[in-house]
Amino acid sequence: FEQFNGRYDYTAIGNTLNSFENNLDGSFCEILPSSQADLTLAPSQTIIAAYLYWAGSGPPDTEVAINGIPVTSSIEYSVGFTSGTSELTYFSCFSDITQLVLDQGNTSYELSELDISEALLDPDYCANRTNFAGWSIYVIYEDLSLPLNQISLFQGMEIINTNVNETTILLENINVLDNQGAKIGFLAWEGDDALNFGESLSINDNILSNPPLNLSDNAFNGTNSFTN
Repeated sequence: FEQFNGRYDYTAIGNTLNSFENNLDGSFCEILPSSQADLTLAPSQTIIAAYLYWAGSGPPDTEVAINGIPVTSSIEYSVGFTSGTSELTYFSCFSDITQLVLDQGNTSYELSELDISEALLDPDYCANRTNFAGWSIYVIYEDLSLPLNQISLFQGMEIINTNVNETTILLENINVLDNQGAKIGFLAWEGDDALNFGESLSINDNILSNPPLNLSDNAFNGTNSFTN
């Protein structure tokens, strides 16, 4: 989707709009009206780009707000899950909010106005405990103390579930010249910590992990590697 070359690195913040881990607590079938996360960059780190992603159960809700500022999606993704006689849909949206984050800087970011209440009228979302919504901001920044790097941002949406329990994503146009400092990140929606079915991420058949935060058999565990 985008590629950056220079003395660059990236970070991510975000939060869930679920009040609890939904496969452990079956008492709720709604989402929170908002949630917050803090962006803290060092003075030497200059924002180059900032991208907002949000997702949830049902068809895309293309209009949300960050710190009360309206944000409209420019790209939407949808995937489906067949449960009995129901075809359940889940979505993810994208918006470039670089100027917004440049204006706001290091502060607390609050996402609101994400509404999936109509979709959750279908009881199968909550019966399957796939009633969810959440958001994340990816920030690419320049730091002149860094070595020369290449950052490649790939976008899309794939689903793993009881019907589709493995997926392969082919990433092209990547040259890893040195494994020192090389890294890959991914954004997983509805990743429950306690719901562990041996979820793993492999590159060239090498399973990746960074324990104790992300175990090799529980990659989609609801954690943020940047904030631990």
